[in-house]
Amino acid sequence: MLHKIMKEKYEDIQNFLDGIPDKFDILEEGVDFQTQKEYLDYSHSFDLGELTETETINLGHILCDTRTEIDGKKKAMTLLAHLGTITAYRQIEKYYQRPDNDLRKWAVMALQECRMLLESMLLDENKGFIISGLGGLKDKMRFYFLMLPVSDKPFTIAQKNIIKEEVNLVANDLNCIVETQDPADKFVGLTVLVPMDVAVGTFIETGIKKCNNLGGFVFEHYYVTNTDIPDLKEIEDIIKIVRE
Repeated sequence: MLHKIMKEKYEDIQNFLDGIPDKFDILEEGVDFQTQKEYLDYSHSFDLGELTETETINLGHILCDTRTEIDGKKKAMTLLAHLGTITAYRQIEKYYQRPDNDLRKWAVMALQECRMLLESMLLDENKGFIISGLGGLKDKMRFYFLMLPVSDKPFTIAQKNIIKEEVNLVANDLNCIVETQDPADKFVGLTVLVPMDVAVGTFIETGIKKCNNLGGFVFEHYYVTNTDIPDLKEIEDIIKIVRE
C-alpha cells in the first residue's frame, strides 16, 4: 500500500476525490443485476495490478479506440479499474463520456471500482460500494413504491392529494427525497431517495399510517423495489400479488 501512496501523494488523491462531480457518486447511476453479476464475475478473474503512467495511458487509448473489440474493451476497463490510480480513473472517465452502448453500465461499474480502490488507499482500509438497478444519490438509494386503495374502488382526487401531502411530510421528517409521484386511479407510484440509515419500511409504513389517520383509505400492504420501475402490465400483476 505504501508504495502506491509514494506514487500519488495523499493530498493529490484527496483533492482528486473531492473534485469528482455528483454524477460519478457511488450510487448515482443504476445498473441492472445481470450487468452487475457479469462485471463482478469478470472482474474477480483479474488480480490487482500495477502499470507505469505511460502503460496506463496506452491502455486508455486501447479502450477508446473504435477498432477495439468489445471483449478487449471489457478487459481494458477491468485492468484500469484494478489499478486504483488517478490516471486509470481518468482513462475510464474519458471512455464513459462516449461509451459503446453495450458497455455504458460496465464503465459505471469500472469507475466505481477504481474510485473504491483510491478511497481504500486514502483510508488504509477496505472500502466497498453499493449499486442497484435504480441507483441513487450520495448517501441515498432510489426506491420505487406502489400504494394501493384499501378496496377495489379507485382513489379519489381528494385522497390522491392527501397522499401527496402526507408522503412529502414524512419524506421531510426522514431526510428522504420524493422525486416523482404517479397518482393513478388504482395505485400511486412513488420514486423516492431514501438515506442508507433509514429503513425503507419506516418511510412507506409511516406514510400509509398518516394517510389512514385521515380516512383509512390506503391498503396496509405495499410494493417496493430498487431494481427497476415496472410498466403498467407489470403493475397490474403486482397489484394482484399484493392484494393476495
